[in-house]
Amino acid sequence: MYDEPKERKSGTRTILLVILCVAFVIAILWKQGLIRWEQSPKEQNEQIAISEDEPMSTLKNEFTVSEDEWLALKNEVEQLRQEVKQLKSSSTKPQTTKPQTTKPQTTTTHETTSVQPKTNNTPTAQNPNALTLANYNHDWVQSDATVALKNNIDRTITYVAGRMIYYDMNGNMLDYQDFTKYITIEPGMVKSFSLKGYGHNDDYAYYTSKTSASKPDRKYRVMFELKSYKTN
Repeated sequence: MYDEPKERKSGTRTILLVILCVAFVIAILWKQGLIRWEQSPKEQNEQIAISEDEPMSTLKNEFTVSEDEWLALKNEVEQLRQEVKQLKSSSTKPQTTKPQTTKPQTTTTHETTSVQPKTNNTPTAQNPNALTLANYNHDWVQSDATVALKNNIDRTITYVAGRMIYYDMNGNMLDYQDFTKYITIEPGMVKSFSLKGYGHNDDYAYYTSKTSASKPDRKYRVMFELKSYKTN
């Protein structure tokens, strides 16, 4: 036997160290997924089949249904099927619409009588003679006439709505004037107030009043009509 040369021993060690380093680097890269071995088509198909079977097995393990729940679900499905069949059969049949008969509605009204308290100053015209014309005065100089009304009822009158009608001396109607007055006339008393006279611009005057000397024929008469009044 003879000893190997030192140079040969050192070269062998260097090669071993290089191989170990390369193997170590490859192992690290493979572990990190930077490199991978090519699989044959047969191995790939087998791996795909295994991966497809795994969800089914996991699903079988995860979803477990009791017998009662399964029967309830089965009944619901069967009921839904029957409803779908009924809908299909009803859609194919011709629909006949019956004429609707409307019954006459009978409404019952309940009459309620409410007792309202009496309020003062309520208008009324039940007695056309409650107020009468007591006096009327209007000359051609004044634009307003003086009217006096008499209260012929036993209650105090506080409001009057009336009409003054104007006639010429032959009884022909000339004009009329509606008026309202808030006035207080006690029972049996006479009260005067001012009212626009007739024909002031044309020198008309009431037939009992002073007339114009140059136009003595411009006279008129009046008639009072009571429309309504209020009492206290």
